[in-house]
Amino acid sequence: MINSKLTNILATFTKSELKEFEKFISSAYFNKGRNYSPLLKVLSGFYPNFDNELLTHEYIYSKLYPGKKFNKQIIWNMFSSLQNMAEEFLVSISLEKNRFIKNSLLADEFLNRKLAGYHAKKLDEMEKALEKMGIDDLFFGYKNRLETERMSYHFLEDTQHLLSEHIVKKGEYAILNMLRELSAVINDLNANSFMFNAKFDVNIPRKFVENLNMEEVIKYAREKNFMYADNLEMLYSSIMSVLRFDDEKYFLRLKELFEKNLEKFSSNEKLSWITTLSNYCTLKGNKGETKYRKYLFEINNLELKVGFTTGNKHLSKILFIQILRNALTINETEWSRKYIEEFSPRLKPSYRKPMRALALAYLYQKLKEYPKVLENLKDVKFIDARDKMYVKSLYIRTYFEMGETELLMYQVDSARHFISGAAALSEGTRVNFLRFLNYLTNLVNAVEKDDKLEIEIIESKLNNDPELPFGEWLLIKIAEIKKGAK
Repeated sequence: MINSKLTNILATFTKSELKEFEKFISSAYFNKGRNYSPLLKVLSGFYPNFDNELLTHEYIYSKLYPGKKFNKQIIWNMFSSLQNMAEEFLVSISLEKNRFIKNSLLADEFLNRKLAGYHAKKLDEMEKALEKMGIDDLFFGYKNRLETERMSYHFLEDTQHLLSEHIVKKGEYAILNMLRELSAVINDLNANSFMFNAKFDVNIPRKFVENLNMEEVIKYAREKNFMYADNLEMLYSSIMSVLRFDDEKYFLRLKELFEKNLEKFSSNEKLSWITTLSNYCTLKGNKGETKYRKYLFEINNLELKVGFTTGNKHLSKILFIQILRNALTINETEWSRKYIEEFSPRLKPSYRKPMRALALAYLYQKLKEYPKVLENLKDVKFIDARDKMYVKSLYIRTYFEMGETELLMYQVDSARHFISGAAALSEGTRVNFLRFLNYLTNLVNAVEKDDKLEIEIIESKLNNDPELPFGEWLLIKIAEIKKGAK
């Protein structure tokens, strides 16, 4: 079976794109006088997966040149040429999607040919394209590029006295674009440090932003009624919510400005800002600040509405589970049930079944239907270390709830060995989970010995340890034990 770049590209084509590609390769301009339609016709018989064992170079050659001896070089050359045309076709699709870049390239060509009037018209079309696309990660970079083009126009027309306005705007957009990039970098660095234990011996981006005096710049922008003052402050607030994490004013201001300007952003940019807000709420919630779990629930609902209710975009398994777990912490059980049914089909097929089973296990544990928890956990296959940690935590808490002490301690011991050697998990995640296991072990021993003093000591320590995973659950169990529920 052939596994080539050409077939991999063709597998991504929709049926309509495949038909358009057939027309594309029929053009003498692209095929340079060679007819590749027969090759595409044979390959199309294996569309869309191209995973049939019959698909070999020898088979393709026999269909194109029946009765002739197989020539590997000829078929390789044909595949290479058709692949190049497929790439050119993708370029044409991309340009049709991005009208700004298409008009920008044409404007450059008009400029090189000294066609000033045509050049100016294309600049206006570029401006209109930006208005339609909305503010996204490329927006201010494109605005900067547009001002550069307008400056080039004035040089061509020998009207340099009109450059001032464009020079200032070019500088404004350069700053906004830089802050947009820095905001993304600072948030990504923070997320990687937290989730994957990433270390940064040198961190120039952070050092740079720590030494900016953006508050004065924002104040000036407000005084001068700068059109993008809100965007400027959003980018600053995003950065500061990382650097000054404990000061919630930056998050609250970012959330306020995002909601105020929501409709100005493209769909992708909305999701990007939602991710920034979600990450902050998750970290705050993990520290025991419960109001942020409600904030996160609201933000997650918006994220699902913006990014995943229509179209073919897959929901990542990490996000799928994070949204569910947060909803369950604030007792949104009926919402969670509907969420699993509606959004598990939006997961990638390769892990759709195990992630749905894991989600149901979480739901049934919240509902105290423990046999159903164990039933669903049997269908969970580990994809990475984080999945395994999720499953072990569910087994541990379920066996505790069921009073199965022997099975519980077996799972605790297994989890200790796993967590201690799980390099893929961040150091903070591993240490905190091991602390949870220690608390739980101490509680089980205290209960078995009926040591009320030790239970009080454990409860006191938990009340002073808000960042402990499942700390709230442990406190609930202690309250039940003290009331005689266990």
